[in-house]
This record gives sequence, C-alpha cells and structure tokens, in this order.
Amino acid sequence: MSFFGFKSSREAEEEKRQAVENAKQETRRKVVQDNYTNLSNLSKGSQINFAIPYFDVFDPRLQDYGVPVAVHGTLVYQIDDMDLFHQLNKNEGYSDETFQNKLRGVLTKYIKAVVTNAPIDNQIPLIQMERKILDISELVQNYVTPKVEKTFGIVIRSLDITNIIVDKMSRGYRELKELTADLEKERVMTQHNAQISNFNLQNSLNQDTMQRQHNMQLGQQEELQDMDLENRRETMRIQREEMQRASRLQTEQTFLGAHKANLDAGVMNNAVDNGINAFHQQGMGAGMSAVPQMGMPQMPGTKAVPQVQYFVGVNGQQAGPFNWQQLQQLVAQGQLTQQTYVWKQGMPQWQFAGQVQELQPLFASAAPQMPGMPPQMPGM
Repeated sequence: MSFFGFKSSREAEEEKRQAVENAKQETRRKVVQDNYTNLSNLSKGSQINFAIPYFDVFDPRLQDYGVPVAVHGTLVYQIDDMDLFHQLNKNEGYSDETFQNKLRGVLTKYIKAVVTNAPIDNQIPLIQMERKILDISELVQNYVTPKVEKTFGIVIRSLDITNIIVDKMSRGYRELKELTADLEKERVMTQHNAQISNFNLQNSLNQDTMQRQHNMQLGQQEELQDMDLENRRETMRIQREEMQRASRLQTEQTFLGAHKANLDAGVMNNAVDNGINAFHQQGMGAGMSAVPQMGMPQMPGTKAVPQVQYFVGVNGQQAGPFNWQQLQQLVAQGQLTQQTYVWKQGMPQWQFAGQVQELQPLFASAAPQMPGMPPQMPGM
C-alpha cells in the first residue's frame, strides 16, 4: 500500500516483472511476424548458393588413389504448402538464414555422396570429371531433388552444379595422371586397332559379298553355257540319229537289191536246171537211153559265169558276200561302182572295185560315175 503517491516495494517489483513479460511477448510477436514475412517470400521462390569444399574422389581404374574435388552450385526452391512446411520443420524461432544453413548441410551430404560415387558407378575417368559436369549435374538432380523435397516440404525449381574443381596440384592427382597416361595410350591404341579391325572386317565382308555376286554371275553364265552346250549336244545327237537312219535305209535298199539279185540268180539257176532236166527226159523218151551220157557242151558264143564271193562296203558297213550274178545286179542298180570298196578271202585289204582285175567285166558296159561324187568308204 502506498502513501502520498509512493509505491511499495512489492508493487514496484510487480510492475517491473510485468514490463519484462510485455517485452518478451513483443519479441515473440516480432519473431513470428518476421517468420511469416520470410515464409511469404519463400513461397515466391528463394535461391541459395552452396560451395562444398574439397573431398576425395576415386578413379574407377585406380581406386587406391584419392584426388581432392570441390563442387559449387545453386538451388532455387519455394514453399507451396505452408502447413506441411511448419509440420516438417517446427520452425518456431526459425529464421530464413537458419533454415538455409540447415538446407545447405543436407545438400552437402547428398551431393558429396553422388559425386564421390559417380566415377565408379558410371565409369567416368576422374581426370575427365570437369568435362562431364552436365552428366554429373543430372545425376545430382535425379538423386538429391526428391530427398530434399521430402525432408523439408519444399519444391525445388532448379538444382545446378555450376563448377567441379579437381585439385591438379595434389599428390593424388599427379600420381593418378602418371599411372593413367599409359592406360590412356593403351586405350587409344586399342580403340584405333578396333577401328582398323572393323574397317578390315567391313572391307572383307564387302569383298566377300562382291565375290559371291561375281560367283553367282559366273554360275549363271556357266549354267547358260551348259544349257547351250546341252542344246548343241541334243541337236548333234538328233542329226547323228538322222544320218544313221538314212544310212540304214540306204543299206537296207542295198541289201534288198542284193536279195533281189539272189532271187534273180536263183530263178535263172532253176530255169537252167529245169531245161537240162527236160532235155534229159526227152532224150530218154526218144530211145536214146542206149547212148552214154556225156557232159553238156557249152553253147557257142557264151562265157562261163565266174564263181566269186565278194564283200561290198556300203555306207561304212560291209554287206555280202555276193556272187557274180548278185554283183551284176548291184552294178545295174548303181549300188556297186568302180569306186566302191570290195574284199574277198585272200585279199590283203579292201580295194576299189575298179582296181580288181577279176571284176573288170562287171563295168565293161556300165556308165562311168558322175564327176564330183565321192567314193563310198567301207566301215571296216
């Protein structure tokens, strides 16, 4: 209780406490207001830069030599669901700077994991990492984006790796460079040899294809030639058969002429025999049986018929043997001429009929052969 406007110590202490409480409430209100302001800005989009210091990365070919690598990049994100963001981050008392520091820490962990394993998992030589920045950036986006969005309840609009720095002055890089120089040279030579081998293989395939096509063309030509040769052979066979048929016909005609000559000679012989028998019978009937029988004298003015047996060459075949009457018949039919080959037992070889002295009477009254007609050759 106060007297004359003075406050007691108790009242003064209460007022002091109340003033402190009011100041705390004002501070909390201001922090909340600032958070809402920052979050409102985040909902429109915010960007942070990150720089991950050097960490060891290993080449897939020589995994015992670590080389320091640093990564720089940018992240643009925004908040679409405030309630989800508050629920995941429990952001009372959080400032925008505090959230971004926490976000950078998570980004660093995930990006280091991707970059460290990228050379081995994707067979990227470490000395080529700086040239493979786009490929590695895509690997980081695919791995990091879903994990960060799920962890913080934000939407990442872009995540880019802007720079990959390999410490080329480090001992690990120098040793790796020295060891991989021979490997790179061998790789280049292997690739070159593979290209040459592929070229030679393709050239061989092309030559093989051309050779097969050439062989096919030759095969077609040979087939056509074989067909033409077969046609010629068939034509010659038909011609040969026709010639043989004609020769057989001529031979048959010759044989028919000889056969007719045989028949005629037989008729003449029968007639002579019949005349002689009749003469004998008449003599016997007239009382001449007492006269001793004598040989029949040759009629004056007639010549004895030579007893010969000659073979005749006709169209390459031999015919006969023929007696004198048959030979006369052949001469009359024009089948036997002086240029026809003949032969009989005792002759050393075939000769022209005109050269055989015994056969000269056959051609005494025969017309000479027409000029230009070749002599008939025997078939012996």
